[in-house]
Amino acid sequence: MHTTKLRKVGGSVMLSIPPALLDVLHLTENTQVGLAVDNGQLVVKPQTFPSYTLDELLAQCHLSDDFSDEDMEWFDAKPVGRELL
Repeated sequence: MHTTKLRKVGGSVMLSIPPALLDVLHLTENTQVGLAVDNGQLVVKPQTFPSYTLDELLAQCHLSDDFSDEDMEWFDAKPVGRELL
């Protein structure tokens, strides 16, 4: 079992994970993880995000629906900065 200390960094408390554990779990710095408590134990799990194909995303679009007033306002808006059109 590996042990580590909780350290105060700014307004947060940080948990340092030894490199050997990171390797086993295939985690690197900046990996987004979820935290949970299960039977009094801290559980850290890598966050997974769904990925979609273009066909799946397009299947959610209803192209026959009319555009909302908000959509039309956005379409008709003039550039406010240095946008390239």
